[in-house]
Amino acid sequence: MAEEIAVNVTNMNGYLDILQHQSFEQIITALLVLIIGYIVVKILISQVTKIGERGLNIPALTMLQITRAIKIFLYFIIIMTALGILGFDVSGLMISIAAGISIILGFGLQDTVNNIASGVWISASRAYDLDDEVIIAGESGVVKNVSIMATELKKLDNTRVLVPNAKVWNSPITNVTRMDKKMIVADYGVGYETNINDAIKVALDVAQSNPKLHKDPEPIVRFREMADSAVILQLRVWVDTDDYYPAKSDVLKALFEKLGEAGINIPFPQRDIHIIETKKEEMPKKL
Repeated sequence: MAEEIAVNVTNMNGYLDILQHQSFEQIITALLVLIIGYIVVKILISQVTKIGERGLNIPALTMLQITRAIKIFLYFIIIMTALGILGFDVSGLMISIAAGISIILGFGLQDTVNNIASGVWISASRAYDLDDEVIIAGESGVVKNVSIMATELKKLDNTRVLVPNAKVWNSPITNVTRMDKKMIVADYGVGYETNINDAIKVALDVAQSNPKLHKDPEPIVRFREMADSAVILQLRVWVDTDDYYPAKSDVLKALFEKLGEAGINIPFPQRDIHIIETKKEEMPKKL
């Protein structure tokens, strides 16, 4: 350990000596390389993104991973070039960086490696894209970012949650918004005395009167269950994915109102309680 510290101190002193002997022109040139390189990379990444998303129809999430890899590579080259202008031993630095990465991997950082590998597989599988609503690893929200380590979700209450990519890849992934249309499934209960055909007609009229709901395929009502306190019917109707939540709220509200207007009873759970009176002499004696 002492020898390693001594070597590091020696290297640091060597780097300081190099900086002290640089001319003003070399420093300005190195700074120009960094500034111009940064601007060129920004322009290049912008053009690559446009070509990928618009010309080649590459998903935004995949393009995000591609552009990140390109940026890291180009920035590394620019920094090495600037250091070379300043007189640093670039080949030696690259060997030191490679050795450092080997040491990090050698420490058994399996979780880190798994997260990075899972991030690559997630992008390649196209399981979800940016701004998709998903349910992953028990968390639901809109995908806002996918880094090499974690997926960032924006939840309904505007909180953010980071889910490690390895956990994402090893859990079921439900993409809520991938398809262009979804089925609204609305269960509703009516009393046993109700004419079932009347209850079905009310639900179908609600579906037909809502302009957001699809008429093809036609809305249907299924007899779902004879429960303890009610007969359970189920309305199934299709809607555009973007309209799903407001349309479902409208359907449930209209069902409640129209069933009431039709005089159809919407029962609530009931329990019969039987109280048994016990004669005084039959009560157990106290010990």
